[in-house]
Amino acid sequence: MSLSGLTRSTGTASIAGGDGYLLQSKTDLAQAVAYAIERSAAVGAREAMAMVSEQGGVTVTVAGGQVETAVREGSQSLRITVYADGRTGVASTQSLSRSAIDRVVEQAAAMARQLEPDPDAGLAERDALAWSTPGVPLFAPCGQSAGDLTEAALAIETAALASANRDEVRVSQAGAASQDMRFALATSQGFCRTGSSSVQQRWCQTIAQRGEDMYQGNWSSVDRRLDGLRSHAEVGRIAAEKALGMLGAEGLTTCRVPVLVDAPVASSLVRDLCAQLSGTAQFQRLTFLPDALGQPLAAAHLTLEEDPFEPFGLASATFDSEGVAGRRRAIVRSGVVEGLFLDTRMARKLGHASTGNAGGMRNLTLTSSATLPGDDLPAMLRKLGTGLWLTRFMGGGSNLATGVYSRAAAGFWVENGLVVRPVHAFTVAGNLQDMLKAIVAVGADVHREGAIRVGSILLPDLQIAGR
Repeated sequence: MSLSGLTRSTGTASIAGGDGYLLQSKTDLAQAVAYAIERSAAVGAREAMAMVSEQGGVTVTVAGGQVETAVREGSQSLRITVYADGRTGVASTQSLSRSAIDRVVEQAAAMARQLEPDPDAGLAERDALAWSTPGVPLFAPCGQSAGDLTEAALAIETAALASANRDEVRVSQAGAASQDMRFALATSQGFCRTGSSSVQQRWCQTIAQRGEDMYQGNWSSVDRRLDGLRSHAEVGRIAAEKALGMLGAEGLTTCRVPVLVDAPVASSLVRDLCAQLSGTAQFQRLTFLPDALGQPLAAAHLTLEEDPFEPFGLASATFDSEGVAGRRRAIVRSGVVEGLFLDTRMARKLGHASTGNAGGMRNLTLTSSATLPGDDLPAMLRKLGTGLWLTRFMGGGSNLATGVYSRAAAGFWVENGLVVRPVHAFTVAGNLQDMLKAIVAVGADVHREGAIRVGSILLPDLQIAGR
C-alpha cells in the first residue's frame, strides 16, 4: 500500500494550533498503518485493518492544599486485525518500529489460522467506508502546563471548602486533566484516514460530616474545549453541596410513589433503553424486545436522536472503528424504534447494514414533545408533587432479557413540589419495559453525561423498598 494519495485527514484541525501534548504527526501514524497493511498482504492476509493511536496529557490531583499527583503521560499502540476465509486474528504492539510491526502482523496471521471461520467476519463493505465524509472538529489542545492544572485543581478545592456551613466539608480529591489523542485507520481496500481530538476534565470529590453522620459527594465537568468547562468555583461548590445535602438523611418506608429521576443520573435510563437495541442483544435475543425495529419501546411523546457529527461532541466521530460513517438519525421516534446500534459483523448476522456504531453509541439526546421551555427543575418538582426526587444510584441495574429493574438509591422526599428532607437506604424497583412507556415528562433541565443529553425524567409510579 502506497501512502501517497492514500491518507486523508478527518479535518479535525486545532483551534489553538500545534499538536498539543502529542509527539507523533498524522503522517507518522498513517505511515505505520500503511506499512502494517502492506505486511499483512505479504503474509497472505487478503483482508486487514490497522489502527494506530497516540495519546498524551497531564493530570494533576490535590488534597489538603497540596499536590498529590502530577503526571505527564503518553502512550501509543498499533492494533492489526487480519481476516482469512472468515477467520479473525488480532494482535497489538506499543512499538511503531518496522520490526515490531512485522512481528505483530505475523502473530495476527498465525492466530487467524487457528480459529474456526465465521462467515460474517471481515472488513466493512467498501462503499460503506467514509472515503469523503467531512471531518468533525474535535481537536482543541489547550497547551496547559502542570502548573496551570495545579492552579485549577487548587481553585476547585478552595471553592468546595468555602461551601461549608456549620457542617464540616473535606475534599478527598480535586483534579484537573488535559489530554490530546491522534489516530490513523487503514484497511486493505485502500482506505486510510487520520484524526485528532482533545478532552479537558475538572472534578472534585468531597466528604461532608455532622457528628457521626458522613456522606460523599462528587461533581465533574468534561469538555473537548477549555472554554466549555464549568468554572472551578462551580465544580467545587456543587461537589460540596452534593455531600452536604445528604446530611441527616432518613430511610423510607416501603411504598409506591411518583419518582423524578434527576437529570445527571437520568442518562442511566437512556443507556438501559439503548442496551435493548445493540446488535448483540438483538441477535442473541437477550432483550425483552426482539426484532425491535418498528416496535414501541417508550412513551409516544419521546424521541431519541443520535448525531455522530456534533462539533466537539464527546462521542462524535467522522467514522467508527471500522471506517464506517454513521449518520444523524432517530433511534426512537414518537416512542417507536427506528434504529439499532450495529457494527459490520452484527449487521450481517441480522441482515442489515452497519450503522457506524463499531466502538459505541454516538451523541444521544432524549426529548419529549411535551417539554416546555419553562420546565426547569423547580417546575419538574411541582409536576412530581409528592414523591421521591432521585439524585443518586449506588448499585443494581436492569436485566437485559426480562427488564426487571432494581437499584439502590438516594435522594430527597418532596411534598407539594417542595423538598422536605434527604432520604437514603432504599431500593427503587420496577420493570424497564413498563417504565419507559410510562414516562410522564422530560424536563428542560438538560444535562450532558458522556454521550447522553437528557433532562430530569418523571415516572408516575415506582416501588420503593425501604424499612
